[in-house]
Formats: sequence, C-alpha cells, structure tokens
Amino acid sequence: MSDFDLSFWLEKYKEKEIQPSDLANIISPGSRIFIGTACSEPLFLTSELVHDKYRWTDCEIIHLLTLSDQKFFSDKFPTRFRHNTLSMLGTDNIRDAVEKGQSDFIPIKTSEIVKLLKSRSLIIDICLLQVSPPDQYGYCSFGINVDINRLVAQVSKKVIVQINPQMPFTYGDSSINLEDIDFFVFKDYPLLEFKYDLNSKDREIIEKISNYLSRLIENESTLNIGLGKLPNSIWPFLKNKKDLAIFSEMLVLNPDLISLIKNKTISCKKNLHQHIMTSFLLGTKENYQFVNRNPFIKFKTSEYMLDIENIAKNRKLCSIYGTLFVDLSGQISNHLPNKFYGGIGGEHDFVQGSSRSPGGKTIILVPSTTKDGSQSRIVPIVKRCSLPAYDVHYVVSEWGIAHLAGKNVRNRALQLIGISHPKFRKDLLEQAKKLHYLYEDQLLPLTKDGAVIVYPEQYEWDFIINTKKKVHFRPVKPADERILQRFFYTMDEQSRIFRFLTPKAAFPHEDAQFEVNIDYNNTMVIIGLVGDEESKEIVASGSYYKDPSGSTNMAEIAVWISKEWHKLGLGYHMFSRLCEIGQEKGLNGFFGEVFAQNIGILKILKNLPFKVIFDDYGETFEFSFRFKNRI
Repeated sequence: MSDFDLSFWLEKYKEKEIQPSDLANIISPGSRIFIGTACSEPLFLTSELVHDKYRWTDCEIIHLLTLSDQKFFSDKFPTRFRHNTLSMLGTDNIRDAVEKGQSDFIPIKTSEIVKLLKSRSLIIDICLLQVSPPDQYGYCSFGINVDINRLVAQVSKKVIVQINPQMPFTYGDSSINLEDIDFFVFKDYPLLEFKYDLNSKDREIIEKISNYLSRLIENESTLNIGLGKLPNSIWPFLKNKKDLAIFSEMLVLNPDLISLIKNKTISCKKNLHQHIMTSFLLGTKENYQFVNRNPFIKFKTSEYMLDIENIAKNRKLCSIYGTLFVDLSGQISNHLPNKFYGGIGGEHDFVQGSSRSPGGKTIILVPSTTKDGSQSRIVPIVKRCSLPAYDVHYVVSEWGIAHLAGKNVRNRALQLIGISHPKFRKDLLEQAKKLHYLYEDQLLPLTKDGAVIVYPEQYEWDFIINTKKKVHFRPVKPADERILQRFFYTMDEQSRIFRFLTPKAAFPHEDAQFEVNIDYNNTMVIIGLVGDEESKEIVASGSYYKDPSGSTNMAEIAVWISKEWHKLGLGYHMFSRLCEIGQEKGLNGFFGEVFAQNIGILKILKNLPFKVIFDDYGETFEFSFRFKNRI
C-alpha cells in the first residue's frame, strides 16, 4: 500500500530479518508475550505459537482483543502455555476457554492497562505486532491499530513485527522506525477481516431502535461507538444529520459509514478536531483501502483517546453502546448471569467524558428480548453490573426511549418497563413492586383480558406553530405521571375551572395514574411537549373518554392549553387531530361541557367542520357533534 524498496531495507537491516521458525530461539521459557490487537494480529507469526512441535514452557500470552481462530491455550496442559485475555469481546473460542479454566481473563479498563505498561507493573518480554512497510524515512505504520500497540512497542524488551504490504499506512500517532524494531518478518499476507452478519430479524430490530436513536442525535454531535451489531448498524439512519464528528475508541468501518464520510454528513467541521479520531479499526480489505494514507482519519494512542479531559473537550459527545441486560434501576450488564461475556475497554472513560462534554450523553441500545424471544433483556436486577445506573442517560429498545438521567428509581422503572417487550411487562411490574420501586397500586394499561396494551407510536407527530416553535405531540405514557402533575400545577385557577369545571386544587397520584394508564382506544390522552429530552415539559393536553354505557358510541372530549401558549393554533389543531383519531377508532362523535366564559374553546367548536349542537345552561354550554354530520 506504499512504495517499498525491499532490497534497500533488507540490505540495511538484514541482521534483523527472521523467519517465524526463529521464534523458538528468541522466546525464552517463562516469557510474557503480547500479541497485536484484533485485526492487526500478525497471523504469519502467531500461527507459529500454536504449533505442537514447540513447547513454550510457562509462557503467557497477553491479548487485548482476539479475533483470530488461533488457539493460544492448551486443552491438555492449561498451565504450561497460558493465555491471558484483557477482553472477553471477540470469539466464543476465548469465552469458552475462560469458562473452562483454560484461559485467564483480566477485567480491566484499557486506560488502566496503559498505566500498568507505563509503570512496568505489567512487564512485556516479547511483542508480536504487524506494521506497514516503511516510508522513505524508515518509518513503518501501525496501520489500523495504534491503541496500546504503540506503547507496548516502547516498553517491550523485544519488538518483533510482521511487515505486511497489505497493512494500510495511517496518520496520527501510528509510526515506528525500523531502528526501534528488534526483528521483522516481511510477508505479504491478508489482514484479518471483521464485519457483522445481519439476518432479517436483526435488521427489523435495528431499524426500530435506530429510528428512536436518531431523535437523540443532534446535528453537529460527536459520536463514540462501542462494539456490537446494534451500535455499528446505525449509520443509514443518520443520513439526514449535519456535520457529525467521530471521536471513538474504535471503529467498525463499513460501506454505510464510509458513505456518510464521503457525502460530508460526517464532516467534523464543528468539533474541536477537524478529522475523525480513533485508536483502532475493524473492517474488510475494501474498508482498509479507504483509510490508507487518508488524512481525514487520525489514529491516536489509547492513552490519548481514553483521557477523560480529552474526551470531554468534544462537543455534544454521544457515547453509544450495546448491552446484554438492563435492570429496572438502569444498571447495565455486558455479561451473561453465570458467564463472563463482554469486556470493559474504554467504556467507563468515555461515559465519564460524555457526561462532562457540552451537550454530551450516554445512550445504551438493547433489544427487548433474547434472540429466541424467551427472556427479557430488561430485568429486575442484573447479576454482574458493567455500568452503574447513574452513568446511563438513555436506554433505547425497539419499543421506545427511556430517559433516565436525573430521574428517580420509580420513574426509571416505569420507563424501562414501558420499553420492555409487552409480554414481560406485567411480570416486571410485579417484580418492581416487590423491590419497592413502584407504588403498590401502580397500574399498567391493560386490555379487558389482562394483556398489556402496546403504545400506539403511529399517533406521534410534530406541529410547527406560526412562531416557528415546534411542539411534539404523542399519546401519554405511564411514566408521564409526574410531568402531567407538573402541568396541572402550572395552571392558574381559571384554567383549572375551564378544564375540570370546578376549582380543582390537587392532582394526586391516585388521580394522575388514571390519566396516564389508558387503553388508547376507548380512552385517548394526547400531550404536547416542548424542549429536548432533558428538559421537556407539557404545554397542551387533549383527551377523549368513551361513554361507558356504550349506548351512544360517543366520547367526551376536553382540550387544555397552557396560558403562555394560547392563540397559537394549538387548541384547534388538537381538536382536529382527536377527531381524526376518534374516527379511526370507530367512534360516532364527541360531546362535552364548556364554560360560557371560555371563548377560545367555543370559537374552536364553531369552526370545526361538523355540525355542533349547543345546549345553553347559563354558566356552561353542553356541546355534541357527530362525525357523519359534516358542514
């Protein structure tokens, strides 16, 4: 991938060139051997380590992320040649070895590994790395993996590399001079490749989750993406964003991400760094071509990328991670209940940095169930906590968004139950009550036969009023109880009288929960929200309640607008929209009662496209109209 005068360099450094078989003479018994990370593993060298003809007596393999099928451990003699992984991410081969006691696992943050290496608390005797051919000045590039590889090369007693023309030459802190290499093998050899295989079910879940996620990603945001199918499949759903940036510990490069870079959706123009920043990359041969001598992508060391101060300097940094389980308090687990499964990496450092970043947030993506649908991934309590609840701002499933930052445990539990799979919600509700997370009388919207009612996402919309402000309308959810109460208490006495036909002074939990736990069919409550997810508040509420007798198939309608938002068209808009929903639900029409002084509502009623009948009772009017009787 670069000009390489092999004869010149071989002549100059001929005493350093070896063959893989020479490792047997270089590696001493008891050595600690570090292997290059992920797709930068020098396969031509590491394949020699697993040959049975060698006895690497009491040697220890240190590996940050293993993606190859090389078996760096022994089934028969697990104590003789020991593999010690710094992350469970990668292959099931490693996870199974750890579970069987054939391999070790160090649960450690990557930033802590850096500290151990720099202090020489973790001594590396031999490192096996892979680099690009040298440039005209004798500098090779670590290519797709700088991460801790560069630091390991600085502290290792002996540096052995595979010089591979297929390794891209990358920019940033990715160089090493041939003078600093003890031995090398020159071999043109395919790099390890990595991509996620998605089936139709994966794609369906990804689309739903990514559409919700896109609401949380603002223009000019900076993205940090963790490993996993979900986080690395979001790119097609961000194509309408503007001037995004990337400051991420790692990248899984794929055609969708490359497309966003080429069309300038990811421009980095508004961020501190005017180019993509990462420490290592996974991808395919075609993807590697894209980063070769590409100055828009800079590779920095893990020490730099995981420095919380460096992370926090990025604007609107959104750290997006997948997980296996979320509990009702918001704790995250990347492990199975009885088995280590994930790693730690830089997740904790980026989460801390995101919290300090102006406009930053931490977003966790999770499918609501396991692959076979038999278990909920939202559970009462996780057994192995990977990320504490206080570090999680949002959780997104295919059923919606749970905004957890700054919320109490009761609100968190309600929101998380609301985005769990409907078939598990009743059980989660009961478990939450046993944990005393929720009121003992807490309800969920249920059908007559006791099934949990699915939130009607189709009734969400935005309304741009004539002052260019946007109001987001949606059906009410059980977790909205508190903000609905707050809306009530912002109303003055006259507004409350107009809404309830009485000077209602209180709106306690017992009343409020019946407003938020509805069937979205016979009863519908729509709220209008302004502000972002962190500061949203209700400025409008509209509802209808079907006549319980059922004899008329009519419903009582009421609309309530915050005083500061009067005369902006919200009232007429809500009446019109509720009429559309009522007709879709098969209602015959609406009725209600309004004070004679409530000129605004009376005006709206007279302008509806239906024949409205009024009965004058002095202080109030009763009104009714049928959808079939249009003007």
